Amino acid sequence: MPIYHQLGQVPRNRHSPFPKADGGMYSEELVGSVDASSLLYHAHEPTRVRSTRQAVELRWKKQDPRPLQHRHFRTHRLAAADRVPLLFNADVAVLTWTPHKSGFYRNAQADEVLYVAEGAGTLESQMGELAYKAGDYVVIPRGIIHRLRMDPMRHRFLIFESRGEVRIPPRYRGENGQLNEDSPFTERNIRRPRALPVHDEAGEFSVVVKKDNWLHEVVLDHHPFDVVGWDGYYYPWAVGVQDGARFEADGFSIRSLGTRPEQTHFRVRVRSEAAIYHLAGGTAVEIGSLTLHPEGLAHAAVKTEWAIQLETALPLEIGESSLGVEDRGE
Repeated sequence: MPIYHQLGQVPRNRHSPFPKADGGMYSEELVGSVDASSLLYHAHEPTRVRSTRQAVELRWKKQDPRPLQHRHFRTHRLAAADRVPLLFNADVAVLTWTPHKSGFYRNAQADEVLYVAEGAGTLESQMGELAYKAGDYVVIPRGIIHRLRMDPMRHRFLIFESRGEVRIPPRYRGENGQLNEDSPFTERNIRRPRALPVHDEAGEFSVVVKKDNWLHEVVLDHHPFDVVGWDGYYYPWAVGVQDGARFEADGFSIRSLGTRPEQTHFRVRVRSEAAIYHLAGGTAVEIGSLTLHPEGLAHAAVKTEWAIQLETALPLEIGESSLGVEDRGE
């Protein structure tokens, strides 16, 4: 993120003692990478772990071999389930998620972009509270512990998991990181965490951590949201699909597609393929349809609707669960 942000209490200088009012010191934690990072100040040492265990191995089954043809999956017809893989390759995975509740979660192997297809609420994290609603993208960099405080309504998410860092395309940013006049969206469209409740609580708190295609249970001896302050460039943020948001990472890009003219044009993809998540229904697709357009076959452009386009350099494998809601034209 090109925007510096600060919430709560931080010391005047980095890597300096930060005493508590009642004695002792806050613990400083560096989160992020060389390109973007944040410093968090905890009431408890973040390394205080009671136990860890491997809970569930994630074995994603795929269609093999994959035939060369256009595909149409009606994803909203899937039964409610936890993080179902629809399409995936070595760079990116597309999953659907219909949660009824949410616990503490950390993805330690991928950045995540959550598209809110249905629902509203608040993303709670170590960096504070970030409101979301239907039509939002919520970007969660890897390694950040978070959970959802969901409003009482149906929730459905489309999740993009990225092996590489999710970023705003460099062509839309100037040398100082500011979004330029050619960008389809600007900093004023980006929403950052605004409130930072401090949970200075001891006890047993279970965090599900995804790493090496396993779900691990890590039990802390304190509440993970014990941060009294933080600052930096590494944190969850949100932007609306109708703001024209675009993202990219190693091997793929995500693009918001708006209303197009009625004139039809066609395309044959070379060294890429596309998956399109349809946000409005039509004669051939319904809301929540996911269509796949492989390299080597011509396809028509999306018209007169909002949609999300994923374009990948590598072919996308088809998850076994997708086959149960595929439109076979029967």
